[in-house]
Amino acid sequence: MQETNTETTFAPTLVDLLRQRASYRPHDRAFTFLVDGENEELNTTYCELDRKARAVGAWLVSQGMTGKRILLLYPPGLEFISGFMGCLYGGAIAVPAYPPRKNRSVERIEAIASDANAAVALTTRDVLDRFDALRTDTPCLKRLVWKVDGEIEPEWADRWNRPAIDGSTLAFLQYTSGSTGTPKGVMLSHRNLLHNSLRIMQAFEITRSQSSVLWLPSFHDMGLIGGILVPLYSGKFNVLMSPVAFLQKPFRWLHAISKYRATISGGPNFAYELCVRKITPQQRASLDLSSWSLAFNGAEPVRPETIDAFCDAFGPCGFRREAFYPCYGLAESTLIVTGGMKFEPPVIRSFDAASIETGLALSRSAFAPGTRRLVGSGRELDGQDVVIVDPNSCEALPPGKVGEIWVSGPSVAQGYWNRTDATEHSFRAIIKQVPGGFLQVNPGPYLRTGDLGFFDHSELFVTGRLKDLIIIRGRNHYPQDIEHSVEAASSIVRAGSVAAFSVDIDGRERIVVIAELERGRREPGEITGAFDAIRRRLASEHELVVEAIVMVRPNSIPKTSSGKIQRHSCKQQFLDGSLDLVEQYVGWLAPVETPIESESKTKVSSETLPRLSRQRSVGTQVSSSREIPEEVLQAVYKHVRQIAKERAVELSEDTNIVELGLDSLERMEIIASLEETFGGRFPEQVLPSIETCREVAAAILDYLPVGNVTLAPITPPEKQIASDCYDIAQFPEVRTLEQTLSMAKAAGFESPYFTVHEGIALDRTKIAGREMVSWSTYNYVGMSGDPAVMAGAKAAIDRYGTSVSASRLVSGEKVIHGELERKIADFFGMEDAIVFVGGHATNETVIGHVVGPGDLVLHDSLAHNSLMQGAILSGARRRAFSHNDAEAADKLLRQIRGEYRRVLVVIEGVYSMDGDFANLPQFIQVAKHHKALLMVDDCHGTAVMGSHGRGIAEHYGCDPHDIDLLMGTLSKGLGSCGGYIAGSHALVKWLKYTTPGFVYACGMPPASAGAALAAIRVLEREPNRVTVLRANAELFLDLAKAAGLNTGMSGGTAIIPIILGNSVACLKVSKALFTRGINVQPILYPAVEESAARLRFFISSVHTPSQIRETVMALSEEIAAIGFDRSGTISSPESQRASVHSTANTARK
Repeated sequence: MQETNTETTFAPTLVDLLRQRASYRPHDRAFTFLVDGENEELNTTYCELDRKARAVGAWLVSQGMTGKRILLLYPPGLEFISGFMGCLYGGAIAVPAYPPRKNRSVERIEAIASDANAAVALTTRDVLDRFDALRTDTPCLKRLVWKVDGEIEPEWADRWNRPAIDGSTLAFLQYTSGSTGTPKGVMLSHRNLLHNSLRIMQAFEITRSQSSVLWLPSFHDMGLIGGILVPLYSGKFNVLMSPVAFLQKPFRWLHAISKYRATISGGPNFAYELCVRKITPQQRASLDLSSWSLAFNGAEPVRPETIDAFCDAFGPCGFRREAFYPCYGLAESTLIVTGGMKFEPPVIRSFDAASIETGLALSRSAFAPGTRRLVGSGRELDGQDVVIVDPNSCEALPPGKVGEIWVSGPSVAQGYWNRTDATEHSFRAIIKQVPGGFLQVNPGPYLRTGDLGFFDHSELFVTGRLKDLIIIRGRNHYPQDIEHSVEAASSIVRAGSVAAFSVDIDGRERIVVIAELERGRREPGEITGAFDAIRRRLASEHELVVEAIVMVRPNSIPKTSSGKIQRHSCKQQFLDGSLDLVEQYVGWLAPVETPIESESKTKVSSETLPRLSRQRSVGTQVSSSREIPEEVLQAVYKHVRQIAKERAVELSEDTNIVELGLDSLERMEIIASLEETFGGRFPEQVLPSIETCREVAAAILDYLPVGNVTLAPITPPEKQIASDCYDIAQFPEVRTLEQTLSMAKAAGFESPYFTVHEGIALDRTKIAGREMVSWSTYNYVGMSGDPAVMAGAKAAIDRYGTSVSASRLVSGEKVIHGELERKIADFFGMEDAIVFVGGHATNETVIGHVVGPGDLVLHDSLAHNSLMQGAILSGARRRAFSHNDAEAADKLLRQIRGEYRRVLVVIEGVYSMDGDFANLPQFIQVAKHHKALLMVDDCHGTAVMGSHGRGIAEHYGCDPHDIDLLMGTLSKGLGSCGGYIAGSHALVKWLKYTTPGFVYACGMPPASAGAALAAIRVLEREPNRVTVLRANAELFLDLAKAAGLNTGMSGGTAIIPIILGNSVACLKVSKALFTRGINVQPILYPAVEESAARLRFFISSVHTPSQIRETVMALSEEIAAIGFDRSGTISSPESQRASVHSTANTARK
């Protein structure tokens, strides 16, 4: 509870810290959450986090919650961060906890809420709906005000005022793991958190350029402080994932480190062990861990065997032994207390095991008998005072003496909430000063950690817990040593799942071991043999007689959220007979079944200790009458049997998978295999609610795309890989292309694509020495080849060269870039603009930057490929509405808008395949009504639509500012190359600083910029080009319709399709026109549906009326000549001649 100034902290509170980040680095990405643990990202910037926190904080203040305790019940994700910071912004005290799972007692949450006297519970809609019945049945929880923070209006942020807080103000209560009946809330102030964050930053040598990946639970001190507050303090980028995602597939953790080139990550000892056991050699081969420079290891004793095994397994992946960073800390001292030196290998020393038991740490050779290898936890950090103290006399002990670890410093918490006696005992300990004694130290006050350890050459070694210490005949025994020996004694004992403790039976302390069994069938007498092996091992290594060994089912031993064995809970379950027994050996057990009635649960008579039940509870019945397809149930059975094997011989709809004895990892394996089979993903909040086979099947129907999957038997790992999975020539896509090209050959000519044009393509072009009328280029107003435009390109080259040779953000910015962007913004009536080197890439990078996982892209069903690719790559949900149907878009948004953060409505001004255009006013109204962003791709509307060629907005007379993102290209009407986005100043500034396709790409070549700039100036001087273009397009369309040609939806644009609905016919007509000096490209399947195969004509202002008339006449004649009628069949010769004669007369007129 010591409070001193945090000398180097640049903000007095966490609120001020985030406010500074939001002010100076508003658009920097603060956190990324991997929704699926792999690729699906949710991101937040400092500015977004600040605004959300201000909204939550202002709402809490409005409810009178300043200084009150706010229960945080969030699943893993970014919502927790904004909720936690929102509490601080409101001057409230956050109380993180984890939402209860289905059928799990809510006693712990109820106890926390009661102890903290919480007033409000902040949560998500999913958790609230799931938790509704439980909370209404619990008086303590029912009285709380429950609020979904996502439903707090963003406008609340504008009402926020900084609360009257300082460094001494409590920030949150960290409830430590322990008994559900008596949880203790550690009181942590802003100063505690800032000081400890600074120490971690210094110890880890964190710089802003580094990044981290963490899966630790956010309600736990290591996850909250290490995974959220330290990144916020240091300003480094942090990637988070759910603990469930890690447990389900440990590979995800290391894969994320490899993918994001993370420098910092870590977790408890068991996490490293899990990676060694679960990650396959094939998966290891894909990892690059060379960037991982600091792998912290804490929260439980660090085993040297784990360090060795992990380095052996992942050394070939680039992991370095010196990256390991064992450290020591606890919630009562915020987090970290001691740590090592970065880039130095972990300190591992050997000591005499028997001497440690008597309180002395005597160094021994690693190969000497009776030695114990210990991993050092580093040295005390600056500002922390760590002393080893005799827990009974309260005298300081010298190095080499084992005692209780006491800590003092600004990171030490303020005490336990509402527990004066416990605070006095644990946080205000005073070291007894011995006159003339060996050590003269600061008397205190100190925090009593309850941990035992010693210093050896300034290195702290932690040996165990004071309260778990087992004393037999005057000798100290550490339970973790006994547990390790039990694990080593028999292969049927499950690693990391053994508890050792002592009980007082008939006046004597007796050793009890509880051990989980490994999976698999047991031979007769195998467990009895394990009992003998354990007794022998403990007698030889520890000189102990173990008097009770209890084998229990897997995953049944109580553990904390960080994976620590809860020995006190194990002891209590042993005493009250509630362990999930398989078989037991109890030397003193009498054959009676009387329940324990003693007031003391720790001192009982052997006459009253009950036999442990071996019964297994029946599967949970599902009340829903929903019919489940048999094939889906069979799929569930197959996947369960694949993991559970002999434990799942008999399965039914109501078999409870949990009660098959599957641990959390195995259940996650089943979930992962189902997701892989069906190609989707279960929402994480659903997983705790599905336990029976029927519930799993129902969840598949609700959340996975069953209709797209053929349910086949689960293939064994040794399945042969088909050649079309690795031989590029056999890829289905490659073979489809070859078939299409073969079809062209079968029609009598080579591929019509990649035709070489030998000059400038205006109304005419030259191909293979022949001059032809060209209808296949979108040089709408003749800017490509215009003398003024070419002069603009040449002048730019003369002044700036042929390349800017760098990203514009770095050193590629040229004067002409700014001139072009200002001209684009001015021409289209927007505030600002940004240009990119390519049009297709513009849509891909911008859409993927503006939206992401948790967002929605709502697009026209005929959207261009670049828009579709941008939406797909963004990770956002993608939904299509009927072509040009604003009413359909509105209907969709009425149903689903509230499910998403951002919604991007994407339309095209002019649709490039069909030549029709969007009803812009209607879509503006839809976007405004639903608070969605509107993006208009007006590539084919520029220089075409509107009296001055300013596009679709000018055509309708709409205010351009009603379009959030106006996209266009420079290659159509402007005779250059590249893309642009025009919009608000805020949008363009954000894109310029952060869009990957701009920041990490070379700037637009000077020639392209010069040409585009000159083209806009020409168009401003000569708007009549647009008038001529419109007249030419009307003439072509009128003649084609008069000739009975199918022009589809085209009208009012420069794109006119002639739809034949037959790819072969298109190829034949295209070839025939080519021989007549007319160049037009066919659009074939699979670019369009076969029924929509067409010839597409791009009309320009430089085409002449005579060219148009001659082309339409030739087109009609050649269609008739191949005997092709409108139904897609070959007509008779007589009808062909009549059609040709009629078409020719129409064209001449």
